[in-house]
Amino acid sequence: MDDSKQSTIDKVLTILHILSQAPFEYKVAQVSAASGINRTTVHRILNLLEKDGWVMQNEESKKFKVGPMTYHVGSVYAGNYNYESKILEVIDRTSKLTQESVGYAVREGDMVISLYEVELYQPMKMNYKPGMFYPMNMGCYGKCLMAYHDQDRVKSLLNSQEFKKICPNTLTKTEEILEEYKRIREEGYVISNEEKGPNIAGVGVPVFNAKGEVKSCIALAFIKGPDFAERIERYRKILSQGAEEISKYMP
Repeated sequence: MDDSKQSTIDKVLTILHILSQAPFEYKVAQVSAASGINRTTVHRILNLLEKDGWVMQNEESKKFKVGPMTYHVGSVYAGNYNYESKILEVIDRTSKLTQESVGYAVREGDMVISLYEVELYQPMKMNYKPGMFYPMNMGCYGKCLMAYHDQDRVKSLLNSQEFKKICPNTLTKTEEILEEYKRIREEGYVISNEEKGPNIAGVGVPVFNAKGEVKSCIALAFIKGPDFAERIERYRKILSQGAEEISKYMP
């Protein structure tokens, strides 16, 4: 990338985007290598962002990570959903009923982002965090919300990127992903079966708004066992009840 063609704002956004990706802490040289922006410019921008709390630096490792101002802005975004307390109530109750990790994600444009996560009842944490973006080819959030997105736009997105085969069940081909979307719309729920890791499974359901649109999803993740089919059916029913309740508050 030729950074001379980028505006300062473009460079700032690029740097913040890199810091929002795993492993979430980077040295100046690493940010420079990942962004194509020269090291001096990266250092100058990071120092400016640090002054206002957008990033902060670990004094020992010298690595930068996103700062508290990003959390403040994110909380404002989450607070724009005036039914936040109801969503949290449903998620918490669903987690108690299932004793599993439960969360809620939304689609903003072409991006799927997690808003709320509860991981209180499992000794093995999935490490799903609010604010994370999810891919469109695997996992409950991404598959469910893209299944109800404009399908012409979805096809364009699928054809513009390549997907890695993380696990044997990870979907990577456009045709098979579209077929999965079709199944989700027909059956009204989504299953993730060892797509993101061995023995990691999940089930989710769409949440319809007052216009009959789907822009959010409630889902849970669990460790797969011999009672997989029975748990999917039981969890699906509980999630459907929660989704129906949330729908009443959706604009």
